[in-house]
This record gives sequence, structure tokens and C-alpha cells, in this order.
Amino acid sequence: MNLRFLETFVWAARLRRMTLVAQRLHATDATISARIAAFEADLGVKVFVREKGKQLCLTPEGAAMLAPAEELLALADAFTHRFAARDAMPSQITIGMSGTVAGAILEPLVDALYARWPDVNIHLPSLTSTDIRHKLLSGALDIGLLLGSVNEPNVINLKLLELDYAWVASPRLIPGNVSPSVAELKQLMLLSYPVDSDLFASVATYFDTPHLAGFKLNVLSSLSVMLRLACAGVGYAVLPVDLVRNELETGTLRILGLSRAFPKQTYFASFIDLPSAPLRRIISECIRDIARLPLPANE
Repeated sequence: MNLRFLETFVWAARLRRMTLVAQRLHATDATISARIAAFEADLGVKVFVREKGKQLCLTPEGAAMLAPAEELLALADAFTHRFAARDAMPSQITIGMSGTVAGAILEPLVDALYARWPDVNIHLPSLTSTDIRHKLLSGALDIGLLLGSVNEPNVINLKLLELDYAWVASPRLIPGNVSPSVAELKQLMLLSYPVDSDLFASVATYFDTPHLAGFKLNVLSSLSVMLRLACAGVGYAVLPVDLVRNELETGTLRILGLSRAFPKQTYFASFIDLPSAPLRRIISECIRDIARLPLPANE
């Protein structure tokens, strides 16, 4: 069995569009089509049919093959991990990271990655956790560092950080020793996470208000921008305590005395395990080890 054909079959079953598979495997549409045809010829069965819009759909035979094919790829991956030469490395790894993860571990992460893999071009785009999840599943990212796990088949999720969050505001917006009520908070600007994010859902659950109805929202996708606006007194926000410790210690921000603590938020390193990309697991485990170290002081 040709592992490249097997890998192409699995990705085609997941993504269902030839163009997306070609982008993920860095090949042309014609090459992907030829691999699938060869895979079908080797087995003597048809595994895909075309639906409207050129979408690929598994035949009953193809659907029955998918789980065993994924198991074979996992075995091949384990073999590669054990016996591959140390210099058998890809030329590029793309790691999408949320602003919170970047704020927590970016410096030690960059130092470790470039020290251990100096010949690999490591791209570190900053994205929202929602975008990371979409791009990881579409194949545009090798690894995602994001809030929450990606609960999809063959996605490995390694726990990185469990962070305390607190409601904070500038004393200019809410004077010290004042514990605002929900009604009072609704009169002020809530610096909000994107509406399709897990954190937005957590905030809405916290206030028991679907879609945060009745609140004045300023929706932001950048943690650093949210922090700047909170420090400027534009609005209040729920932010990771460790990442705003300096602002709390200097009095630029203060923790609001709300009646309930905001729930801890857990961040993961997520990747799709493939025998052709053994470095994903190795780098993800390295990132996990870095995240286990004490968080750097916010200077």
C-alpha cells in the first residue's frame, strides 16, 4: 500500500474538496485526482463519487475504509517517530497562536524552537482561537495554540495552560472600592471577545444573558488592543490575571468586586497526527513542556 495514496484518501475524506486537499498536501488538483484514481485502481473499488459543486462523497466501500486507513497512518507515524533520522525535518512549520498564549509564553517559545530546530522556518501567526480551529482543520496550520480543544477525529490536544481570569477596569472608569451591579455594568462599555468565540460564550453564561443582550459591546479580536482600551478607561473586560499583573500592581487596572469568580480557561496545543509530519507532535510536546514552566513576570 502506497502511504502517500492512503494519506491523500484520508484528507480527501476529511476535506471533501479536491482544491482543499491539494492545498493541504502541497500538490496540484491533477496530482490529487491521479493519486485517488491510483488508490482506487490498486484496491479495485471506487471510494469517492462527486456531488454537486464538485464535492467528494465517500461510497459505502470508502466509508468502511476510512477508520482502518487512519489506523494505518497512525501506525506509520509511530514507526516514523521511532526510526526516522533526526535530520528528516520539514522546511517549514506553521503554528497559529492566540493572543493569550503569545502573551504567556511567546519569548521562551521562540527561544526554544529556534534553538532546537534552527533549520526549520517556523511561522507564528497570531489568530483568534476560532480562526485557529478552522485553519487547523482545513490544513492551513500544522499546530494551533488556542482556547479549548479541537474535538475532531485524529486531532491530538495537549493541555498547555489553565489561566485565572478576572473582571478588571481602570479606576478612571470605576472608582476603587466600588462593586458595580449588573445594571451599572450595562451602562458602561464591555470590551468583548468575538461573538463566535468560546470566551464570548463564557461571558454570556456568566451574566446569564444569551448574546449579552442589554450590554454595550465593543467587540475586539486582539488581546493587546483590549488591554490598552481597558487601561485607557474605555471599558471593562475579563482578562487573564497573570498577563495583567503589572497593570494591577501599578494601579492602572483594578479587579472588580463582582459576586462570582470567572471560570478558569484552558488552552491547548492541537495538531492532526500524520506519518508525513512527525515534527508536529515533537514540537507540540516541546511547547507543552515550556507552558509547564512558571509564567514569566510581566515587566
